[in-house]
Amino acid sequence: MSRDEADSPSLRDQTQAFLHEFFVKGQELIRELIEENERLRSSMAAADRDGQGGPELSPTSAEMVGKLMRQVEALESEVGEIRRMAGSVQNDAGYRERLQSLEDEHYNLAAMYVASGQFHAAITVDEVLRTVTEILLNFVGVGAFTLYVVDETHQLLFPLWREGGDPAERTEQSRPSEGPLADAIGIGRAWRAGDPMGAEEGVLMHLPLYSGTRLVGVLRLESFLPQKSAFADTDFGLLELISGHSGIGIEMAWIRAHAKPVPLERQAIEHLVGG
Repeated sequence: MSRDEADSPSLRDQTQAFLHEFFVKGQELIRELIEENERLRSSMAAADRDGQGGPELSPTSAEMVGKLMRQVEALESEVGEIRRMAGSVQNDAGYRERLQSLEDEHYNLAAMYVASGQFHAAITVDEVLRTVTEILLNFVGVGAFTLYVVDETHQLLFPLWREGGDPAERTEQSRPSEGPLADAIGIGRAWRAGDPMGAEEGVLMHLPLYSGTRLVGVLRLESFLPQKSAFADTDFGLLELISGHSGIGIEMAWIRAHAKPVPLERQAIEHLVGG
């Protein structure tokens, strides 16, 4: 099955773009606040000059201007103190580690946000499989896996997609029975951290793919990339996302492929709402 990476930006690129947009908006807000502060200071300075060299301000106006000036000076003093504290924090290794942890968490959440959007926007099964591949390779660090889909008529799992591993290795259809695989898919819903992982020799995990309570497939995670040796805490949220959302994506793509186009009609829509 072909995968044309040039057709659309990768999940990692979309995540980076999402974070960039988020922080740019924050920078724009800060810049607007600074500009408004400068405008206010200039206005108050002009009013103060008018009060000294030009027409006298009323006692109430002069008092208000003085109060605002003092507030601005207090804020500037507080900003200076915060900057001084920030400078010392930057030199503290503990805070640096916490900052890095927060940045990693934000990146992980952004990845989950973008990935869930890709699953639900997918039109074809190929698009769902591409998103699964990007998450496992780029974010979880799984280098080899096989995706099996359920043949509901024959009650079999057949291999549909394979990434990494030995190209000569055959992947056979299987019948869910006993053992780690049965434990993993027997939960009857999308996988959550703490559920059975169905690990066995040569398999890191059997990840069930559900759409609601309907088992759609199973991901057999076989090995990590060379630079990784174990699952991290942040990986489990992404695995939960794959377990639920990719199953929904595959099912919706299947329904779209077999749906007969029907025009929207008022009576039919109202019947659906009333039912």
